[in-house]
Amino acid sequence: MNQLPTDTICLLSSSQVITSVVSVVKELIENSLDASATNIEVRLDNYGLDRIEVRDNGDGIKSADTSFMALKHYTSKISSHDDLESLATYGFRGEALASICAISEVTVTTKTADDDVSFQYILDNTGHVVSQKPSHLGQGTTVTVLKLFKNLPVRKQFYSTAKKCKEELKKVQDLLMAYSVIKPELRIVFTHNKTIIWQKSKVSDHRMALRSVLGAAIMSCMVPFQHHCKDPEVFISGFLPKPGSDTSLTSLSSSDRSLIFVNQRPVHYKEILKLVRQYYSLQCKKDSSNVRYPVFFMNIVVHASATDVNLTPDKTQVLLLNKESVLSSLTTVLISLYGLLPDKLSDENTEIEDLAAVSPETSPLVSRNSDAHTTPKLSSNDTQNAQTEPVVQMFHNKNPDCPVNDTGNSDPNSAKDMTVQALDILSSYGNSQVIENVNEFGITVTLGDDSNQVDSDPVSNTESLLNRGLAKDRKVITQETDVGKSICECSADTWSMGTAIKNAEGGNLQPVHVLVPTEKRLKTLDNDDKNIQLCLDKLNSSKSPSKEMSNVVTQKLGQTTAYDLISSRTVRKPLSARDIFMQETRTKILAENPKSSIQDISMKIEDMWKGLKNEERNKYEERATKDLERYNMQTKRAMEVLGNDPCKGDKKQKPALQKHKLKAPLSNQQLLDKLFESQKEKKLRHASSLKSTKVQFSMSSLKTKLQQLSKNCSLATEGPHVIARLNFQGAWIIESEKKLMLLNPYRVEEALLFKRLMENHILPAESLEAPIVLTDSLLGGTQYMEALNNMQKECPQLSGVTYFSDPRLVANGFKIRLMPGASFTQNHLDIVEMASCLPYYGVSDLKEILHAILHKDAKMVHQCRSFKLVSYLQGEAVRLARQLPLRFSKEDIQDTICRMKQQLGKEIKMCVHGRPFFHYLVDIPEME
Repeated sequence: MNQLPTDTICLLSSSQVITSVVSVVKELIENSLDASATNIEVRLDNYGLDRIEVRDNGDGIKSADTSFMALKHYTSKISSHDDLESLATYGFRGEALASICAISEVTVTTKTADDDVSFQYILDNTGHVVSQKPSHLGQGTTVTVLKLFKNLPVRKQFYSTAKKCKEELKKVQDLLMAYSVIKPELRIVFTHNKTIIWQKSKVSDHRMALRSVLGAAIMSCMVPFQHHCKDPEVFISGFLPKPGSDTSLTSLSSSDRSLIFVNQRPVHYKEILKLVRQYYSLQCKKDSSNVRYPVFFMNIVVHASATDVNLTPDKTQVLLLNKESVLSSLTTVLISLYGLLPDKLSDENTEIEDLAAVSPETSPLVSRNSDAHTTPKLSSNDTQNAQTEPVVQMFHNKNPDCPVNDTGNSDPNSAKDMTVQALDILSSYGNSQVIENVNEFGITVTLGDDSNQVDSDPVSNTESLLNRGLAKDRKVITQETDVGKSICECSADTWSMGTAIKNAEGGNLQPVHVLVPTEKRLKTLDNDDKNIQLCLDKLNSSKSPSKEMSNVVTQKLGQTTAYDLISSRTVRKPLSARDIFMQETRTKILAENPKSSIQDISMKIEDMWKGLKNEERNKYEERATKDLERYNMQTKRAMEVLGNDPCKGDKKQKPALQKHKLKAPLSNQQLLDKLFESQKEKKLRHASSLKSTKVQFSMSSLKTKLQQLSKNCSLATEGPHVIARLNFQGAWIIESEKKLMLLNPYRVEEALLFKRLMENHILPAESLEAPIVLTDSLLGGTQYMEALNNMQKECPQLSGVTYFSDPRLVANGFKIRLMPGASFTQNHLDIVEMASCLPYYGVSDLKEILHAILHKDAKMVHQCRSFKLVSYLQGEAVRLARQLPLRFSKEDIQDTICRMKQQLGKEIKMCVHGRPFFHYLVDIPEME
């Protein structure tokens, strides 16, 4: 075996890091973002094979670091592997510039805020600086890559076809769009062969950034979302398609617009994309495998220590430590927006049927939580509470009115808590099985060998369970095995006739049978069953003695248990040290022993608390003290708000834990009587308040006034009115001046863009190697030289040199220097900077500008544009108009027409190609 040469090792590793043009752009863009750049320009020549230039206005590279800025594994972003636990930058390996130098020719121009002038550094294939020279560029860094893949001919041959080159160009544009969405404050300009392909200006938030990428039509079909989970810390935000939106706008055949970010890093995450695609298929009414990819934006923020980005060379794939928590949080958001998946509902029902057929002797206590009733606004502790108290949650799923505190424990004064107590008591009679199925019919509960469909009402539920417990004597429980065998010995005929399953007494099992306990049976209870008597007394105490219980709830008592209501604000009550310990420990014990009962878990936690060391107990005491301080501070703030409110200052504050009794609901007849009485009173009051006054009236004067009003309304409503959109070529039917016409909105937008470019566009000027001296003969006469000398100038420098600052010169790409002489005729004028984006742009165009100022009295910038520049701006307007969305909404068309009236007036009615905005169809006939 032989050791490979150093240059071979460098080339092999570099060709893995830099695999395409888009990988070069990605590495340079991330370096610019890490340098806090807010303005990035990307320029490509020949699809990036000849030249790639990335220019930014970031912090720049210090002169002390330039000698090893392109050497392998030199970086300022981390110092050791432990720094990855708190990584806040895109790059960290120090391989980008070194890998690019190995397969191309690289030039770096940089300047920091402390440097007086920028310097240009030429690097060799190993990353060392070969030469340097001063440069005219401002603060920031410009990296120029020439002759990409010069020593990899096969890689360069891959881009020999036009199709491959265009695909690579589109990948670069998609990459820049992704960074522009996650960085709204970033301005990006993407140029290919001196033609602007795409650009995005600085915006305020993600919505506006996404609008600049997707368009207004697609953003109108998107809905924002946020979800925060505290343990573990996960924050998810973004935009998803609205339910019922147009799928032709919110989905594509590829995943190019499915934007997923982890800590603001664009990544490819198949599990997340598959999950969103599955739930998005619900509104498409198609199988998730055949549905198109939804258009969405999602940013997942987790702690840096919970991610591993050092997975692939391009860092587009990451590993998440808490992947299940992230997917669970995302599922919660998707369920709240699109609903449950159909296959999950069918799987739950199938699982219930399979569990119901298991013998009671071998069936453990089973309880399963259901997320069928999740709401669009879910707290981060919902899933944890559902896991920590499964039995309580089982009865609460179908009883949302029953109060439950945030820790998952039921209110001891509520009927639901009595249901749980009754279940705990009855479960001691033998092997029991509780199977829960959340659906619209109730909860399936199996005790021993009896199976009934129990209503979800807690009061009737408890009465049925109590009666069943009373009816089961210990001698009867010994016959469970025989009855269990009879359940298995059923045929299709006996099942259809309803005689297949027998109850404990040997009779046919009824689908629904409400059992009410009697006083005679209660008197026969022994000392072991006094707890059941206590539960029943609590239930009967809430009933009215004079009226029989019905399905109408006549009294509702509520009491806040986890929060205090102070001055219309909810303040979370402080937790004791024992409560904090139980909250943290219960989740761990449930994860280790998911089949344990609630009583076993509670006893185990109590034993752990008693055996806790003093040091650890003091930690929980400190946390409880801090929580109490937080509660006191929030209470004080709420009281201060109440004292500052003049409307509530005189009112007495009600106790936070006061029970409030709701009014009993009125019957239908009482509501009708009350409604009719209020109507009679209103009529009487209205009749008494009416006053009659005689006024003069003339029908002829009324007609005259109406005619005047109709004329005024017709004048006020002049102008095109949008009627409808046609299905082809984006044409809209417009009514204007009693005529039906077709409107092409793209031509209008083209004219508006051209007008704006003519007025505001500033050509970027670049320094000339040799300044162009201006003379009378070169400009064509002394009058042009005099007009130039009379234009606006900057304040002269100490040497007397000054520059022209007239916007008519600066906007057209000319920077002219004036060195004063002994007299006016001896002034020295020369062009030091001139626009280079137009071919053959020079002194002749300056002469056109001066000619317009002299002979046409051009005062504004758009009045003194040269012919070449006008043609260039027309092409730019056409290119920008082609990037508009394919479909406009009615509001967009109305906005376009409004801007057309304000900016173009009635003079301009054609686009830059001379084609009219409107096409006449037919006159609208007048109605008599």
